[in-house]
Amino acid sequence: MGKFWRKFFRSTVVVCLIIIFGVNYRFEMIKSIDKFKKQSDENYYYMDKNISAVNELLNILKTSGTTYYEKNVRVGNNNLDFKYLPKDDIYIFTDDADRMVAGINRISSDWSMKKELDMSEIVAASYKNVSKVMPDIAHIYYVSGKGFINIFPQIPRDKYSSVRDIYKLDFVKKELSTKSQKRETGSFWSGIYKDPLGDDPIITTGAPIYDGSTLKGIITLGLKSNFFVKKKDSSLIMEFFLVDDKGNALSTKNIENKEVSKFYDSLPKKIYEKRYKLSDMEPCDIEKIGKYYIYYEQCNSAPWKVYYVTDILKLNSEIIRSNMVFIALWFISLIFLYGVSTRKAVVKDSQQTIEKLQVMLRKSDKEVEKDFLTGAYNRKGFTKIANLELDRMKRYDIDACIIMMDIDHFKKFNDTYGHACGDFVLRSFVRVVTKNIRLSDIVGRWGGEEFLVLLPETDYKGALLAAEKIRKTVESEIFYYHNQSLNITVTIGVSKLNVGKSLEKAVEEADEAMYMGKENGRNRVVGYQDIVSKNIKLKK
Repeated sequence: MGKFWRKFFRSTVVVCLIIIFGVNYRFEMIKSIDKFKKQSDENYYYMDKNISAVNELLNILKTSGTTYYEKNVRVGNNNLDFKYLPKDDIYIFTDDADRMVAGINRISSDWSMKKELDMSEIVAASYKNVSKVMPDIAHIYYVSGKGFINIFPQIPRDKYSSVRDIYKLDFVKKELSTKSQKRETGSFWSGIYKDPLGDDPIITTGAPIYDGSTLKGIITLGLKSNFFVKKKDSSLIMEFFLVDDKGNALSTKNIENKEVSKFYDSLPKKIYEKRYKLSDMEPCDIEKIGKYYIYYEQCNSAPWKVYYVTDILKLNSEIIRSNMVFIALWFISLIFLYGVSTRKAVVKDSQQTIEKLQVMLRKSDKEVEKDFLTGAYNRKGFTKIANLELDRMKRYDIDACIIMMDIDHFKKFNDTYGHACGDFVLRSFVRVVTKNIRLSDIVGRWGGEEFLVLLPETDYKGALLAAEKIRKTVESEIFYYHNQSLNITVTIGVSKLNVGKSLEKAVEEADEAMYMGKENGRNRVVGYQDIVSKNIKLKK
């Protein structure tokens, strides 16, 4: 081979290697962006599931307090030994249960106050169990309208004077004043604020407790900053922002500095200069601003916006980390091929090695899929929350019901429009069900397209009505997927759950009733007790 051809061949090989490197870099950059989006999604669904769990825990505490007033007529008989602390100007009682009761004014001895103290004692018995289920709860307290607070866990001695500041918080003043005018039973979320009992930025959720139509106080759960941030597999997330409706932000930086600041003041300068773009973003949208990528989500269970931020430097680091073998091989190949361009066999062998390496890298980067589509509880989460509810049922001797739902002909959505459509149907179905049940009802994905709902303090007739409402709403709703209208129907089985029956048995009965509904044409509600009373034999 002549000198010209050797030079031409050598140059061609170098150009090909550069093109391979460029194509591979572009492919890996897309993968890194997609991985950042996936990590953000996982963080968001982790947070959203935690929010749903907190809503259920709050409802258990609220229901316990309300049930006390509905089922107990005796005067409270507690004999708490309150001590007055002149320096802090509060009355205080502590016990061995790792909690304390603090009085802002003198604790009166009238019948109403004794009964309320007794109620708060009963609710406090659940505090430790609740904190075990959700360890990122900073404080649980019952704030009485009459001037005392039942706090769990105990606070340090140097924070006793801060107890008075609880009554100065905006959301406490608002809830105690507005809800006393008119009975409202819904829960509420505070904005981001600095915890007077711990100085960290926190967010609080709470609900009112009534005696009949009289507001007695509010029960609250204060959530630590770490509650909102997933602790693993977030290597590409540079910054996290949870923004409330007043523009205050809880971010990684705020958590470290223990600050509460405005969202736009916390942004990197390049993003701050083009912040107008953020208001145009849609949920699940990703935007590139300067050298940053921003992923946006709108919370379903609370009035917050969530932003995840990364930069190109982190993405490039991820590319280098996951492609060290390829990059090393690329440089070796470049030097080797440049020096021995006359040996065609070596060139061909190197190219084959690169191709095999890329296949191996693609296989090693394949991640196990995680089910975070619907936002409903998985089987483990549903069982954990349901068992808490069962414990409460045993304590107050009350019944509940289970309904099992199966989306009719679900397979046709996957077969006709693809699995992305099936995912859309599952998400849309859970959204409709959640909007048409009570806050106290618990939704769980049992498997595939089967879902369970636990209806606390609901009799059999009421459960049938609730199931029929869900069935009719799903049937009448039109779901649009890529401009294609979809009609969804659901078959539902209903079963009673009481203190003498296990959760597994109730689920089995609801499943049998649902199977009967599917055998008889689908899109209907069937109660297990009706099957038993009519002596109907299942084919299953």
